[in-house]
Amino acid sequence: MESDVVMRGKMYKIVIQSKMAYRSIVWLFAVLLIAAFVQHSEAEFVKLDEYYRMPKIYEYDDYDRCVAQAPLALADDAVYCVARTVIKPDQESSLWRLIETFSNDTKRHFRHDHLDRGFCIERCRQLVQSLDGQTADALYVDKFDIPFPYIINADAFNNVSGDRERYGRLINICQNYALRQQYNLSGYTEIEYCTGPKRTVPMDGLDISFLIITALIALLVISSTWYDHYTSKQLGNEHYKKDLPCRKTMVLTSFSLVRNWYRLVSRSKDQLNEDLKFFQAIRFFTFCLVVVGHCGDLFTASAFANTQDREAEYYSPLGHVLINGSIIVQSFFEMSGFLLSIHFCTTQAKMKRISWIAILVTVGYRYIRLTPAYAFILLLHATWLPKLQDGPLWPRGAEVERNFCRRNWWTNLLYVNNYVHADEPCLQQAWYLACDYQLFTVGLIILVAVTKYKKYVVHIFSVSGVVAILIPALVVYFNHFDGVFVVTLQAERFIYWIDEMYHKIYIPFHTNIGCYIGGVVYGYLYYRVRTSDNKGNRSGFLKFLWYMTVPCGILTLMLSMIFYSYNFEKPSLWIALFFPLHKNAWALFGAIVLYGIIYNYNRFIKSVVNFPLFVPLGRLTYCAYISHVFFLKNFFYGTRDIAYFSHVSMYTKVISVIVASYILGAIVALTLEFPISALQKHLLSKQLEKHSKPEPPRENNNVSPPSA
Repeated sequence: MESDVVMRGKMYKIVIQSKMAYRSIVWLFAVLLIAAFVQHSEAEFVKLDEYYRMPKIYEYDDYDRCVAQAPLALADDAVYCVARTVIKPDQESSLWRLIETFSNDTKRHFRHDHLDRGFCIERCRQLVQSLDGQTADALYVDKFDIPFPYIINADAFNNVSGDRERYGRLINICQNYALRQQYNLSGYTEIEYCTGPKRTVPMDGLDISFLIITALIALLVISSTWYDHYTSKQLGNEHYKKDLPCRKTMVLTSFSLVRNWYRLVSRSKDQLNEDLKFFQAIRFFTFCLVVVGHCGDLFTASAFANTQDREAEYYSPLGHVLINGSIIVQSFFEMSGFLLSIHFCTTQAKMKRISWIAILVTVGYRYIRLTPAYAFILLLHATWLPKLQDGPLWPRGAEVERNFCRRNWWTNLLYVNNYVHADEPCLQQAWYLACDYQLFTVGLIILVAVTKYKKYVVHIFSVSGVVAILIPALVVYFNHFDGVFVVTLQAERFIYWIDEMYHKIYIPFHTNIGCYIGGVVYGYLYYRVRTSDNKGNRSGFLKFLWYMTVPCGILTLMLSMIFYSYNFEKPSLWIALFFPLHKNAWALFGAIVLYGIIYNYNRFIKSVVNFPLFVPLGRLTYCAYISHVFFLKNFFYGTRDIAYFSHVSMYTKVISVIVASYILGAIVALTLEFPISALQKHLLSKQLEKHSKPEPPRENNNVSPPSA
């Protein structure tokens, strides 16, 4: 008997040791694989002494010194202009040949024949006045044929045509004087915009309307909070945590700050919501990753000194984890589809019937819930954002945003901004809101179809999956695109406004449908398994896959490097198929990760993602997301100096943006998002029931968007 017990104990130890060794081998394999990639060093990158021969891409005169030294007689005149210079080809120059060769690698390098310059008008005026007329005329270069987009359209700024007429020739000569002196080159220089402390945008009716709306919201919040406190009687804090029996009272207390605070921090009593509580942590972490990516974009779109370090990252496999990190957005599409499917199935199980009209009602219900907070931030960008700061880069970040938002606001509020005027975006990160809104509608159509035609569930899901792969494959094939979304530095300089692949493959809903449908299918299957009291499959093979998802996800991002290093012949069938398969692999990775967390494959990870703090953070992610570009513009475009790109400086800005976004997001959520959701519940619930429609996801389970 004792020998049996000893034998069992030994066997148990062997099993435990085997599992530990198994996991160690898995992680060792992943580390070795990553190390092998890292060995592909930066040896291919140009030698730095050669690199420094080329003109700096970003170079700006001192803005504050320029303003301070401007003559009093010209105090109302423009004192500072930002321009783009395109170097004129000169095959006799060895330096030009170096610039041309280096710039031809458009996937990994900047165009070093395309320069950003900031000019103090007074300095240039004094320089040109010191030259004789013949020398000045010789330095002037007329516009020549430029085969790439090089400047933001003039109508994005204010009064550019007048500035070009007054200062265009002056700046052209000034820049060519510097190019001749330092590099023996010349170029065409065109003013993008001019700015100065006297060039403030006057207040208009729309600016005043924002103040009035803000004051009305504040008045509503104060009045509703006071009324809520007045009706509390002796119940204490419990009064704010429960719905009151009187519908009229609940409507009047919808804007109560205390009541909405408890909505934010409350724990759901519903078992399904409790089981999926970890989604709030995933939302938060995904939002943080999105901010990391956007900070990387803004470094390039504004200005930074050490461009060689940014280009060198394109030669590092680990660098491509950040460069290609935009694919992370597919995880959010999958989560959105997953939650939609689960809430649809949960609600549908309680109903006798469901009709097609339910789709329109649900979509309208979602519109009312999401749009007010979104519209408030949009109005902020269209009015007071440009008035907050000034500086050499500020018009590029704030003035453009103001003009685009005033011109194209309707595309945002109709959720079509990922198709209409996408090259003149207002709240550029809102492409995701439009895409998710469109995918939400498609997901509802599919779920209603599988509910009404239960015999054809497999057929409907299968056809949807094939279409989700076929559409992006056709787009890639006929447009001669690469097998991944190629993030080029030149496209980042214009925040992708001019990038064809961004417009045709990255932001349209029809090319992002794969992972969303994957989430819908997975949510449908999970609901069926959950209702059958299935404890989940805990086989060793599935656990192995679960532990391998993160290394495989990183390697998938690194794999994108081949499309930056090589120019494959296109159109190509294998590239066309690779794109959707590579992109939709995140649906598989996401499904495995969610499965492992749901069925508690690792208790430590499950405890981390279920930490109570992530519940309010996850609920605030929607408002933090729509707010974060406001702070990105302030932190990056409000600077006076050219920044230095480093991971420390970037992550410092990342943390600052995240904290500031959640502060503003909390204010907007507590004063607009949650009150509107409560009003919707109290005023429209009976009308919604008449249509026997599937109830939309609850406020606490809205999938908040990740990114731009």
